[in-house]
Amino acid sequence: MFLGDKGKPTKYPTIRKNFYLIIDDERMTVRKLITKLGFWTVIPDGKMNEREIVYDTDKKLLTGVGLILRKKITPNRSYFSLVRVNNLNTSLQLREKKSFLGECEANDQPSDFPTQIANEINNIFNNLFTINLVDIVKHSSPYINIEIRGNRYKIVSGTGYEVTASFEDLRIKDERTGRKGKKRIFSIKMEDDPNYEMEREHLEGIISRYCKELAPVVKNRFEIAETVVKTEEVDQAELKRKKKEEKAKKKQEEERRRREEEEY
Repeated sequence: MFLGDKGKPTKYPTIRKNFYLIIDDERMTVRKLITKLGFWTVIPDGKMNEREIVYDTDKKLLTGVGLILRKKITPNRSYFSLVRVNNLNTSLQLREKKSFLGECEANDQPSDFPTQIANEINNIFNNLFTINLVDIVKHSSPYINIEIRGNRYKIVSGTGYEVTASFEDLRIKDERTGRKGKKRIFSIKMEDDPNYEMEREHLEGIISRYCKELAPVVKNRFEIAETVVKTEEVDQAELKRKKKEEKAKKKQEEERRRREEEEY
C-alpha cells in the first residue's frame, strides 16, 4: 500500500535540463557560474546518493510508447512516479509530463500496486489504452538501474528564485542483459514559475554563453542511461564483426601464401 507523500509539494511543474560534459572540470564550471551570474549565489548543497530503477515488460510495452515507470530510492524516501515523453517536441520541459504515484518501501515492486499504477497510466494518457494495463504492470520488472552519485549545488537569484544544479556520476546497468556503463552529466532543475521567467532565461543564457564545456542534450536521465548501454551493445557487435573480418583476411592471406609456395 502506498504511503503518504513525505516530499515537498510544488505549485508549478519542474523543468530539468541535462548537459553532457565536453570538458569535465567541475570547479571551472562552478567558478564561471559564480562570476558570471551577477547577483546570484551558488552554494554547495551536499552529495547525491540515489538510485533510480525503470521498470518495463520484456517487450518494452511501456518505454516503447514513451512511458517511464520508475522508482526513486534516496536515503530519506522511496517513491514511484510516471513520466510521459513526447518525442515530437525539442524543448525538454515540453517533452515530459510527470505524475507522482506515491511513497513506497524500498523493496516494493510495481506488481504490488498494479491497479493504482494502471489507473494513473490511463489518466496520464487520457484513457487511450484498450489493453489490460493491470496485467502489463504485473509483468513489469527492473529494466534500467541507475546509481546516481555526485555533488549538488543550490543557485539562488537576488529575487529569491532557487535552482538546483548537480554534477552526476551515473553508474548504469541493464538488468536484462547485464551490460554496464558510466556517464557523467550536469543537470539543472527548477520550477516553471511564470513570475521568474527572466531569471530562468538569464541562467540559461549564462550557461549557453560562457559554459562551452557543457553540451545540452534533449534527453532525460533514463534516455541517457539507455543510450549508454545500447551504445556499448553496438560497440561489442562492431568489435565482433571486425574480428571476424580480420580472421577471414588472415585466412585468405595464409591461403595465398600456401599457393605461392606450392607453385614455387
